Amino acid sequence: MADSVQMAPQEVLSTRTLPFEQLAEFVPGALLCYRVFPDGTDRIEHVSSGCVDIWELSVANVQDNVGATWGMVDPRDLQGLAESIAHAGRMKMNWSYQWRIATPSGARKWLHGVGRPVDQGDGSILWHSFVMDVTNSEQAKESLRSSEQRFRELLDGIPNVAVQGYDANLVCRYWNQASERLYGYSSQEAVGTNLLDLIIPPDMHQAVLAATSEMLQRNEAIPSGELVLQRKDGSAVPVYSSHVLLQRDDHGKEFFCIDYDLTERQAAEGTRLQLQAQLRESQKMEALGTLAGGVAHDFNNIVAAILGNVELALDDVAEKSPARTSLHEIRKAGRRARDLVQQILAFGRRQDSTREPTCLRTVVAETHLMLRATLPAEITLDVHMAPTLPAVMANATQLQQVVLNLTTNALQAVQGKPGASVQIRLEHIEQPETVWEGDGLQALPDPNPWPGTGVCLKVMDNGSGIAQDTLGRVFEPFFTTKAIGSGTGLGLAVVHGILREHGAALRVSSQPGVGTVFTAVFPGLKDAVPDALPAPVPPAPAPVRHWGNGPAPHVMYVDDEKANTFLVKRLLERDGYRVSVYNDPQAALDALRQGLQDVALCITDFNMPGMSGLRLAREIKALYPTLKVAIASGYINDELRLGAPGAGVDEVIFKPDTVEALCTAIERLLKP
Repeated sequence: MADSVQMAPQEVLSTRTLPFEQLAEFVPGALLCYRVFPDGTDRIEHVSSGCVDIWELSVANVQDNVGATWGMVDPRDLQGLAESIAHAGRMKMNWSYQWRIATPSGARKWLHGVGRPVDQGDGSILWHSFVMDVTNSEQAKESLRSSEQRFRELLDGIPNVAVQGYDANLVCRYWNQASERLYGYSSQEAVGTNLLDLIIPPDMHQAVLAATSEMLQRNEAIPSGELVLQRKDGSAVPVYSSHVLLQRDDHGKEFFCIDYDLTERQAAEGTRLQLQAQLRESQKMEALGTLAGGVAHDFNNIVAAILGNVELALDDVAEKSPARTSLHEIRKAGRRARDLVQQILAFGRRQDSTREPTCLRTVVAETHLMLRATLPAEITLDVHMAPTLPAVMANATQLQQVVLNLTTNALQAVQGKPGASVQIRLEHIEQPETVWEGDGLQALPDPNPWPGTGVCLKVMDNGSGIAQDTLGRVFEPFFTTKAIGSGTGLGLAVVHGILREHGAALRVSSQPGVGTVFTAVFPGLKDAVPDALPAPVPPAPAPVRHWGNGPAPHVMYVDDEKANTFLVKRLLERDGYRVSVYNDPQAALDALRQGLQDVALCITDFNMPGMSGLRLAREIKALYPTLKVAIASGYINDELRLGAPGAGVDEVIFKPDTVEALCTAIERLLKP
């Protein structure tokens, strides 16, 4: 450039080379020359004006009074600062240190100093040093340290969340207290140890290495999921594991595992599934019981008609007639059908279940007497009963049915086996769980609440046993593994229904070829131990049916089944009653409203289309409050049992009982 001003070389040099004092003014912080003499005295030979910002002292004050800067040093850092300077001076090495000061105005600062000691040959040491205010940086670091400390305290305070930190080499760098509790390693044991040597089972090593390598390469955390890891003692622990990948400027890559212990949740889930299965089983049995009860109701009407007509036919047939043999066989088959209905109703819980304090010793003893008469010679039936047992609140007849069904099943299971034996045991127990042996099907849960005392009934056999795939179905109605004609499949269903009504527990365990054990547990009564069942009520004598010179009583019978009304009309007219029968309850009610006023007793079925027996009873009582009303049903459920008193019903009659039982009930109701 023609117009450029040319400078002499020495002029260029003078502009580029500034004196130390001038250069120091451009540097943030304080530059100083500090000399230490052999006798230990010292002085500051030069300091830049930055000392004002740092110590709030002028250059002259700093140079004239070295002790002024030392006096500002925080007592916590004074000794360390002095030792660091002395050590660097002795070793002739670079010096670097951080310390805190309090300035005359009260400001708190962090200072960072660096320097180099140079031996001057006269025994003194000249320090060229630089001191800088790093307060903001240190405050940020202190804040970070406090934040990290709070974070650690927070993680240690969470009891069920185990957190571990690992570096890129899978070496543990952080291990919270929940990890100690979950995995069994202390923090001192875990930190510095490889992840694979801590909690990863050997068969998972390759998969974990591959997953963490991919995570670190792709900077994407491993997906969360359920894992089965390993405790210090080698036991397995199920966890739900999540991962966080971090990349910080002053650190390499690191990742954190956040593990939640699933042990309790899985146990709760197992309990939930078990309860759910029990609920499904209960609902299934309830539905089947309702179905069975409905079928039994209709079947009752048929059986009642058969048995009633047989009784009438026997009265009409001469004593020596060959037809009487056939009629007796029909009656025998009808009674068997009636007994089958009783079992169906027991399964469906449709029978009267009035309970009272009962001694199971008496129930078992009476059942044993019944069975002993028909026991095959090659089978042994042993009964073992504890000398004292608490009473149980029970229906003795129903429990006798339980013992009879279980024992009959056991006897059939051992038939034809050498050394066949069946045992019935009664034991006094304090806790129900003490009697359960091995695996098995828990058909009914333990009584809750448990009174602290109870009776355990066991029926055991050494027969063929039950296959595991069949065990779960043994209490289903109409399910049987017996040959055709050997069983109805209702025996164990009846047992299940009765025991459920009694609040008893029930379990069956079996091994094919070894035998089967049925165990029932009854809650006991602490204050009642009867020695025997109440004496049975003797049957009532046959009634004398006469009404003097007056007219025979007028009985109204209402049933939607024509066969039943036809039968009852014939039965009662045979005994001299006047009878009006109706298959429509509304028609019967209309007849009463229109003047059929001399009726002494109304007997009605319970389950009828259009109007139930309870509703008909209420309507009749509203018209004639003193008229006796009875309901006859083979389907005595809670609705009927509980609703009858409120409807004004004088008696509930179970059908199909014997003809004599029906007539006796009528006589009782008509008695003045």
